[in-house]
Amino acid sequence: MNYDIRYGVMSDLGFIMSLEKDSLALPWPEESIVHLLEENDTGNAFSFAAVCPSVGYVGVTGVLDEAEIGNLVVSPECRGQGAGYAIMSFALSELDKRGIKTIYLEVESVNDPALSLYRKLGFAEYGRRDSYYGAGRDAVLMKLVTAC
Repeated sequence: MNYDIRYGVMSDLGFIMSLEKDSLALPWPEESIVHLLEENDTGNAFSFAAVCPSVGYVGVTGVLDEAEIGNLVVSPECRGQGAGYAIMSFALSELDKRGIKTIYLEVESVNDPALSLYRKLGFAEYGRRDSYYGAGRDAVLMKLVTAC
């Protein structure tokens, strides 16, 4: 499937907040999403959201040559159809253009579809955080080291 993925803009705020609230037990606060949508580039730090309207988004922050994937959220009706892969591929391409060498993320240990996606994209586990998502809900820490 072909997806129209682009940098997020303020008019995407409602869509992203709905995705967050409908998909996550602990949605990000609106101020955090606004920060991503403002495409902040200040000195050595940056943030952005990559959006596929009506499908999903990913939020990214970074400093110097490192970045962190905050949230990747795909609408329930679009899951399992390659949307997450497409959105992440767009974000990784943009990070490569910025000279990012290491990308980090956390994912819940029982989220097998996300773990599979991240492994397919080249991420590897480097640690865990016990009960990061609540009692008994561990985070898998993953990173991708690029060829930059």
